[in-house]
Amino acid sequence: MIEPTGPLPSTVYWRRRIAAIAAALVTLLLVIWIVGMFGSDAETSKPSNAASTSASNPPPSGSESPAAASSSSTTPPPSPTETTPPPPPPGPPQPCPDDVIGVVAKANKPFYTIGDQPELSMDLVNNGPVPCIKDIGRQHRELTILTADGATVLWSSNHCLAATGTETRVMQPKEVFNYGTNWAGSTSQPGCGAHTRVGPGDYLLVAKLAGKASSPAVFRLER
Repeated sequence: MIEPTGPLPSTVYWRRRIAAIAAALVTLLLVIWIVGMFGSDAETSKPSNAASTSASNPPPSGSESPAAASSSSTTPPPSPTETTPPPPPPGPPQPCPDDVIGVVAKANKPFYTIGDQPELSMDLVNNGPVPCIKDIGRQHRELTILTADGATVLWSSNHCLAATGTETRVMQPKEVFNYGTNWAGSTSQPGCGAHTRVGPGDYLLVAKLAGKASSPAVFRLER
């Protein structure tokens, strides 16, 4: 390097040169550091800006995101609807169980005058849920009149009326069959023998079908 000249000692001038060079180096390093810092910020901000732009701007209506498209493509097709086959048609009616047949005794009035001929009858009904077959013919039906205490049978419809013949019916649920006769107000005997007129009082009417008896119906004869 050129030897410094001047009125001052040469060491002073060397110190000044060294200080100037050091200042220049510090300035250069500072410029390089500033440029490097701003350059690094610019690189890292690009992905962040891109992500922010993507998040703040959703796809236009009607478009499908990749995730949605993937989910839609993996959905299994719906299974065919299962239908219950209709029940088979009912078979032919079966014989009626005894417990589904209702037998009801009926007098058309609760009070009669001596000499009247009360109208007495029975109702036969299928109380079951399905049609059934029953022979309700004359040989299976009977109307009886008993004393008020139920101890003595005074009259039977089978004593003087023919108790023969069949009548097989298909009885529909709740269908009622009614059979009746008039009572002459007297006792009866098997074979329609001698009979005696009864007096005033209470009497019981009981209907029967093949031995199955109804609850008694009460009626009265008056003078």
